[in-house]
Amino acid sequence: MTDTASLLFVGLPGSGKTTFLAALWHVLEDQSSTTSLKRTGLSGDRTYLNRIVEQWRACSQVPRTTLQTEATVTLHLDGDGYGAFTLVVPDLSGEAFQQQIEHRKMSTDHAELLQRATGVILFAHPDVQKGAQIAQQNQLETTIGGAAVSSNGTEGGAPEAVPWSVEKLPTQVKLVELLQFILEQSERKVRVAVVVSAWDLVDSTGWAPFEYVSRAMPLLQQFLEANDDLIEHAVFGVSAQGGAIPDEKTTLLELDALKRIKVRHGADADHDITKPISWLLRSK
Repeated sequence: MTDTASLLFVGLPGSGKTTFLAALWHVLEDQSSTTSLKRTGLSGDRTYLNRIVEQWRACSQVPRTTLQTEATVTLHLDGDGYGAFTLVVPDLSGEAFQQQIEHRKMSTDHAELLQRATGVILFAHPDVQKGAQIAQQNQLETTIGGAAVSSNGTEGGAPEAVPWSVEKLPTQVKLVELLQFILEQSERKVRVAVVVSAWDLVDSTGWAPFEYVSRAMPLLQQFLEANDDLIEHAVFGVSAQGGAIPDEKTTLLELDALKRIKVRHGADADHDITKPISWLLRSK
């Protein structure tokens, strides 16, 4: 294990990156729960972390990271099998990743971050209301739902042609595109922890996270498996907030904040939000 590790949070707007970071900071700052990693210190200004964690603790919508509010968090951690090390986590805007897909290029700064990254957490949100739907069936229904509506708005006429735009790409296609950007910038095998955020929305399916991704995002799963010589991956289900905001806010506020966090990996379920990071950093 190196003394310094750098992880990159990758995901589309609304995919849960900043909420995950807020919950992670709360857990590391509290230090009372059993986690794979413990905080030993923090470098730099805590203003950004304190701002997002305050919203998280209040069960309010954690503000999304924009191009203007991108920040880099440096954490000093310790864990069994790791020893003391420094973890650098840039919290990049989902808008930036959306622009990568649309314009087929990335900034020099993002390219350098990818080249330095020890591992990547790829976020996907299962709720279409958050703008990051992953259910293939629902996406198809959304795409073709108006096919029987004529140009004057009546049913039964010829469908009106709608110009194509990058926004119409299914989410799993966009995520594969982002992974291809990562592979182009990396000179070594990439470790990717796929995090299905807001796991509370799909936990009732009874599927493990790996099975859920295989069913809901078959293209993404096939890409990961077909490139196993370039990518080593694991899939986690993480509910960083514990429930839907604002619908379940009153109920969530009655719970211990640490217990609101739910993490699923395979058949294991607990509250350790450091698990995806621990998996990425473990010795090969």
